[in-house]
Amino acid sequence: MSSKNGELHRLLQSARRVVLTTHRSPDGDGVGSEVGLARMLAAAGAEVRIINVDPLPRLLTFLDTAFRVETYEPQVHDAVLAAADVIVMLDNSVAARMGRMEPVVRRAAASKACIDHHPDPDSYWNPCLVDTGACCTGQLIHALGEALGWSIDPPAAEALYTALVSDTGRFRFANTSPEAFRMAAALVERGARPARIYARLEEQYSEGFLRMYGEVLAGMESRCEGRLLLLRIPLAMIERHGAAGEDLSEIINQSLGHRESRLAVLFRELEDGQTKISLRSKGARDVNRLARRHGGGGHRNASGIVLPQPLEAAVTLLLPELEALATEEESPPGPSPA
Repeated sequence: MSSKNGELHRLLQSARRVVLTTHRSPDGDGVGSEVGLARMLAAAGAEVRIINVDPLPRLLTFLDTAFRVETYEPQVHDAVLAAADVIVMLDNSVAARMGRMEPVVRRAAASKACIDHHPDPDSYWNPCLVDTGACCTGQLIHALGEALGWSIDPPAAEALYTALVSDTGRFRFANTSPEAFRMAAALVERGARPARIYARLEEQYSEGFLRMYGEVLAGMESRCEGRLLLLRIPLAMIERHGAAGEDLSEIINQSLGHRESRLAVLFRELEDGQTKISLRSKGARDVNRLARRHGGGGHRNASGIVLPQPLEAAVTLLLPELEALATEEESPPGPSPA
């Protein structure tokens, strides 16, 4: 066991009041990891709260029944954060991605730990357990529970299975390792139901979302002889189709089915006038480096950014870098999460 693992184990075993959180725009890995760890900590006797800066996407609300996931409200949660013994950031190691929770967390006297599988962590966290070889943060939570002999009950198993299938693209991304399948088998043995989770994640879209899906793909802009694909989702489109709260990640993943594509970028207008950018790439093209230059982050082939500019201004700002990345000479990819 590494010293970082040992330090984290001791911290969590001794903590009585724990707050778990994840990045803005929480996804299946972040929320599944939170719920899985929360159930294990609660079974071990800790008082646990999950507090996220943004609400759950609608497709992940089924995890809220396994453990309550709260959306940050200063008048409610500032006191909770101040009273915590330990605050754990999951599936993110960039402090700025806490959004408006960041200054409150920084002021808290609690120990601030991080469990993540993304590269280039901030030095802010202590202890910081980052394993870029893990297929998802849920894999690290599963290993933590196994190492400490904690109870992984069926709801925790389903939460961790959700983390696993979300970040491996239902076992189709390059980060799908033998360990991912071993973890899946172990979680099914503990009560996870793959068919139920698939139905929750893939068969709950609204009619408005499906119509918007088609409109976004129909408006796709192809550049650099099809190597770069740009997709746009203005706020008015989301409102027109009644698709607020839907998980839009599969739209960009689907666009990479274009045989000439090397890079796909989804620009989504947010309610506060900012723009959320999701980047996906094939092969060795590293979108994480581009994202980090603009305050974002993620993996080599899947990263995200939030820019303060309106949608079209964000497109104009990033377009030269995107075109350069889409047309750069390919080299054989090294090992990296998808």
